[in-house]
Amino acid sequence: MKSHLNFPSYKVWFIALAAIAVAMCILCAAGRPANETICCAALLVVVLFLAWRAVKRPLDAMQNGMYLLKEQDYGSRLREVGQSDADRVVALFNSLMENMKRERLRLEEQNRFLDMLIEASPSGIAICNFDGSVQSANSAFRAMATPAVMEVLQQLADGQSEVCRPGESQILRCSLRHFMDSGFKRPFFTIDRLTDEIVQAEKDVFNKMIRTISHEVNNSLGCVISVLESLEELNADDQTVTSAIAAAHDSCINLSSFTRGYAEVAKLPVPEPEQIDLKQFVERLLPSLSNLCGNATVLRTECDNCPAVSADPVLLERVLVNLVKNSAESIGSRNGVITIRSSAAELVVEDNGPGLSAEAAKAVFTPFFSTKHRDRGLGLMLVSDILHSHHLRFSLATDPSDGLTRFTIKWSDTNA
Repeated sequence: MKSHLNFPSYKVWFIALAAIAVAMCILCAAGRPANETICCAALLVVVLFLAWRAVKRPLDAMQNGMYLLKEQDYGSRLREVGQSDADRVVALFNSLMENMKRERLRLEEQNRFLDMLIEASPSGIAICNFDGSVQSANSAFRAMATPAVMEVLQQLADGQSEVCRPGESQILRCSLRHFMDSGFKRPFFTIDRLTDEIVQAEKDVFNKMIRTISHEVNNSLGCVISVLESLEELNADDQTVTSAIAAAHDSCINLSSFTRGYAEVAKLPVPEPEQIDLKQFVERLLPSLSNLCGNATVLRTECDNCPAVSADPVLLERVLVNLVKNSAESIGSRNGVITIRSSAAELVVEDNGPGLSAEAAKAVFTPFFSTKHRDRGLGLMLVSDILHSHHLRFSLATDPSDGLTRFTIKWSDTNA
């Protein structure tokens, strides 16, 4: 906004001031009367005042500009003072303020978009202070950053990544990176879920092995079983030979059954979910599940009335059968208790067996891993494949506080 009064430049006032001062000196030297000297002095005072005012207004504008910069008020502007040279400075200052306002708005929009992008990212991202402590994190990081995962993150060196299994079915890649902030390296953590990729890769390798083994074994066993049956008929009168042949025949049958069990995992059907009342579902399976426990183990249920869940009943039955069987084998011949507990949030199979070590808990869902048989690991792998096909989270661990081992299936929001 321009001023209504157009004051001359401070240079003009200084020239006028110098001219009056010279005139006064000449008058005094010529011995002029006092009234003329007084008039010149009065004129000098007026010129000094106007010169001071001409200088003060640009200085006030500069001071106001410094205040606006200090307060980071990029929306206000300076008024023109009515002097061409000072107004050029004011115009330049207002132009700079306008550019700074646009740049600040652009940075705020970019930061807001970046914050939204980080929050929406499926990867866990945490920005750290310069000392390495977490300052801010998105919701994915808070969900995945269990104490075990944080322990892995704290041990990483700058630029290092490590794949870990934090005691659940999930497989995570933890990384430590940095970005420059005010000339210093500022660290940040990232956590990426690799569960689907690694599980699928493991399953592809497993299926390929099973197809190869099943083909070779079944072709060979077919011929061997046929020969053994013929030999058994030819030596029917020799009990010793017949018993040896029968034992070999049974071994071949068991081997064939063994390979078929793995083939069933490789040919797992696509789930056909339907609404299931867990309480009724568990109670219906209770007689058959009790037969898996033996005489020394007690099977109990603690099923609350909860909303129906969406799952394939045939596959869910296979899950419970394998979990109860696994618990019973873990307990062995000693007196034990297996508890099936269900609620709206989760389904838990709990036993008081010897438990799992921390190392075993991280590897129980990998193919062919077993704490009971070195060449098996079929049951939990089958369970893992079924639950992954239902997009459910699950974990298997021994609670150090009570020594109980729990397999926990967490129902997602869409299933609960």
